[in-house]
Amino acid sequence: MKKSLNIIVASAIIILIAYGVYFNIQQQRSIDRSKLPLKVENSIGFQRWITNLKNNDFVIEADEFTLKEENEIYNTKWITVNSIDEEGMKEKYDKTIESMKGVKKVVFSPSGREFIDYRNEYRDGYQPNEAHFYGLKEDKVIDARILDCSARANCVFDRAYFLDNDLFVISEFSRNIDKKDEMAPACGIDEPCEYTIKIHVIDLINNKRLVYESKPFTAVLSEIVHEL
Repeated sequence: MKKSLNIIVASAIIILIAYGVYFNIQQQRSIDRSKLPLKVENSIGFQRWITNLKNNDFVIEADEFTLKEENEIYNTKWITVNSIDEEGMKEKYDKTIESMKGVKKVVFSPSGREFIDYRNEYRDGYQPNEAHFYGLKEDKVIDARILDCSARANCVFDRAYFLDNDLFVISEFSRNIDKKDEMAPACGIDEPCEYTIKIHVIDLINNKRLVYESKPFTAVLSEIVHEL
């Protein structure tokens, strides 16, 4: 009798464990990776961005974005890494950080040790269509062209914000043409053109950049994104 009871109890435990594993797998599958992550959608930065667009008579919702691509972000061609202990590096780092405080279209991480410079202008060796990441991670100073976009596509980075010290978002307006298409006809920022919005979610810890893109729409870029 006791042996039978033990078998029943053991079987019940196995069934419960199997059900728990199955439930977790099904729950993970139910999460739609193709949609903008809730951590982004619910962030203050994203909500302010959406509100600002609505104030400029441009309405778009979070569920209109779908995952387009996933890339690694670190590229030896685009990044330099130096130890903070190298001669003169601490002074250079401190000077760079201080010089960026209060600069428009430069945003700092919550720790204040890193920043993203997404100014639509030439500066410090960077092009208007390039976003610059600079900061201190542990004892390493990282200086990177973290993102670029197609100047031919009238691209502009209009907002950037940190979700935490290692995760940040950059939004991009650009014409709905292939980034590498050098033959696409020109269309000025004061003319109606077909655009999409890309939301770049950049994860420094996992070396990932997730790109979410809206459906195409026709607009005059200078009427949506000011100070171009």
